[in-house]
Amino acid sequence: MLKKSLSTKHLIWLFSGLLILVLVPAIILVHPGRPAHASGGGGGGGSPTSSIFPTQGGPGTVINVNGFNYPPNVNVTIYFQTKANGTVTAVTDQGGFFSTFITAPASYTPGTHYYVHVNSTVLMEQFLFTFTKPSITVFAEVGYQQKPIYGAQAAVNGSGFSANETVDLTWDLGTLGTIKAGIAATDSSGFFFNNLLMPSLPFGVQAHMVAHGRISGLTASFLVNEAPAIYANPTQGIIGTAVSLNGGGFGSNENVKVLFQGILVANAHTNAKGFFTSSFAVPTTAKIGFQNNGIIASGKTSGVAANTFFNVEPNVSIQPNTGTSGTLITVHGAHFTPNGFVQILWVFPNGGGSGGSGGNTVFIGFANVSSHGTFSTTVTAPAGLISGQKYFVLVIDEQSSGSNQAVFKAQ
Repeated sequence: MLKKSLSTKHLIWLFSGLLILVLVPAIILVHPGRPAHASGGGGGGGSPTSSIFPTQGGPGTVINVNGFNYPPNVNVTIYFQTKANGTVTAVTDQGGFFSTFITAPASYTPGTHYYVHVNSTVLMEQFLFTFTKPSITVFAEVGYQQKPIYGAQAAVNGSGFSANETVDLTWDLGTLGTIKAGIAATDSSGFFFNNLLMPSLPFGVQAHMVAHGRISGLTASFLVNEAPAIYANPTQGIIGTAVSLNGGGFGSNENVKVLFQGILVANAHTNAKGFFTSSFAVPTTAKIGFQNNGIIASGKTSGVAANTFFNVEPNVSIQPNTGTSGTLITVHGAHFTPNGFVQILWVFPNGGGSGGSGGNTVFIGFANVSSHGTFSTTVTAPAGLISGQKYFVLVIDEQSSGSNQAVFKAQ
């Protein structure tokens, strides 16, 4: 019955239906569908895409914008945040590529999200651009990331400001007011580096270096803890030499005591900014020679202290101080090491520079020092002296290496 009821025509329809049921899933699996493409993709075979670099920087940063896989000869409009900031139009080449530049504005509002827009008839994109937060750092010039020192050179660098702008630098001492520190100029990336001389920043006060950009209006600050210091003028001399002293970085309006080789030689008082001046005479009790901490100043209230070097020189005199080769010269010395020994040298300054111990030397004598630190001896001016030329009689204390010299002018 079944064979008779299924004609050849029916069999053909039956097999066709079965074939469709088998092939349709296969077609779906083989062609699952492609992602949506903008019409008219470029020669790269992919979707149009674009990018920016860098994605962060300061005001005025130059941003490179690139595009790939666009159709040929397509206009691409690029602008920063709004078209009011200006637009740049690029045209894709035959390979669907473009590259151009756009500049970030010279100022911005912190906290706002900013975008670079890249628009065309085939693709519209936007890229987040983050403005770098402005910052500054102050450090000692003698050692990176070390405390700045009163009266010494320091360095300040900053970033995140507008390109090629002037930045005002100011010390903010809170209730004690401000001190102008100078100006700096940023480069094309908004970075600057500047040197400055450290003023007195009072100990215990929250002192900040503040940088303010004149174009961008941006401000950054940095908390500075200054190391105190003192400076002597001169830094060497004989007993009785008058020495001027200034110091900074001490406490506001405090008393300061000044010691020379452990002996109190002066009292001073700082101003509101921790600065003071003083003077004293090198005491008769001073030991000759160089001492790195010869002078020490300490604040009574703050407890901070600073030191500086001083070289105490013995007294040397000669008689006569003019003459020719062979002249007998009496050399007198005082404040040498008691019961010590000294060497006496003749210095030819033309052999080593401007004079003193820097020239060629000739040994011309020695002497024993009395218990009072004095001596007197006679030496002879060596041969070969040139008329009008200045020479030096150099006396060196053997125990302390302290020395001094006297001038002799050849006739």
